[in-house]
Amino acid sequence: MDAEKKIVWLASYPKSGNTWFRAFITALLNDGEVDINDMKTDGIFASRTIFENLTDLDSTYLSDEEVKILLPHVFNQLNNISIKSTNFIKVHDAYTFNSKHQPIIPTESTRCAIYIIRNPLDMAASLANHNVTSITAAIETLNNPAATLLKNDKFNSHPQFKQLMLDWSNHVKSWTTYLPFPVLVVRYEDLQKNTFETFKNAVAFMKIVVSDEQITTAIAASNFNTLKQIETTKGFKERPKNTPSFFREGKTGNYKNELTDEQIQLIVAHHKIMMKLYNYL
Repeated sequence: MDAEKKIVWLASYPKSGNTWFRAFITALLNDGEVDINDMKTDGIFASRTIFENLTDLDSTYLSDEEVKILLPHVFNQLNNISIKSTNFIKVHDAYTFNSKHQPIIPTESTRCAIYIIRNPLDMAASLANHNVTSITAAIETLNNPAATLLKNDKFNSHPQFKQLMLDWSNHVKSWTTYLPFPVLVVRYEDLQKNTFETFKNAVAFMKIVVSDEQITTAIAASNFNTLKQIETTKGFKERPKNTPSFFREGKTGNYKNELTDEQIQLIVAHHKIMMKLYNYL
């Protein structure tokens, strides 16, 4: 293991399975125990708290571009001061560059990235539920080349920074094409169909040394029904305020019951190339 590169990025477009993967990591690091309100991963790239703790700056006074210039330095600093052997950082931002022509994701402190991908046809209804919008509005987001997660409010009061996602295809492309560090693409569908093999491969890729028994235990502790039950009984702090539930269906192929033929075609027409590349068509 490269001790100087401690950051493993858990990257995805929203509603692709990132929370499930983080719950698995939590169980793996926590003797098979999962509390979705106390994940054992290390926060999100867009966190104002991480940024402000490491810069001693009030980020509400900074522009989005000023933040993007500083973020690589922030996470290099996190890497350097962390006492942990691995820092697992969630990220929904596309892999893009700031005005200094620097990647916003720092190469110097990155061990690798796990890129979790899901069929955009199944993501549409899930994204609509998450954002409390119509499926049509969710499809407009998936197809929007300038899509962002969150927007700058007047007082920059949200605990996360605005995150540039691009459209779904370009988000995927940004994280899977010519990056300066290793990237493993993990399909949500493979996590469901070939669960043990897919998680075991990811664990090896991240250079985490555990037994097959530990992986099996972590998989059992973090299955969808368990996570949904925890949310029902204890709530989930990451659930948006007006969203009925964070963990909804979690099924593969359910778009056939939720999308109209016209909605399916809107997604396919926009993302056909990338969908074919990852066997979604």
